[in-house]
Amino acid sequence: MARLRHDAPLARTRLTQATIRLLMDRAAIEELFTFTNYSWREYEGVIRPLGDDLLTAPAPGSGWPALRDALAHMIWAYIRWLASPAGTTDELVERIETWDELEAYRHRVLGHARNYLDSLGDGELLTPREMNVDGTTMRYSPADIFVHSMLHERQHHGDLNTLLYQLQIDIPIVEYRFSLPERRA
Repeated sequence: MARLRHDAPLARTRLTQATIRLLMDRAAIEELFTFTNYSWREYEGVIRPLGDDLLTAPAPGSGWPALRDALAHMIWAYIRWLASPAGTTDELVERIETWDELEAYRHRVLGHARNYLDSLGDGELLTPREMNVDGTTMRYSPADIFVHSMLHERQHHGDLNTLLYQLQIDIPIVEYRFSLPERRA
């Protein structure tokens, strides 16, 4: 498979759909898994020590009734997009009352996603295929769907931050660069 040259700055590379697909290979997906795990641990470090009551505490002024709803939705997106390679699912989000339940839900769902990723050869991972998305046939590669699911989780970090702010709790700094191993010049 053709790869971008490491000595060619991405800024000078013409970004086409084909180039983006090359960037979203197994290594990029693994990097996103690492970042989502890092992010989850950062939120857990702030939320879990404050007790399970915080998960269900009403959060006025937010689009989510409580933290648990936003967190469970983030996990559920992996079910919606990755439970079946043939299409999205309408399985309901699990009702969560404790951090232990939330963690078990995440472990089970992401474990399924990891098994699915591991079952795909590189060619299968990057090859677009038909997928039923809410009744419409669309073409996505499994890599596209993995990246979509993980970026969906990242998108909801803003919701978590708003909820924490509304609950007057310090917001963790969740930035990609902090998830990287220490880099020295």
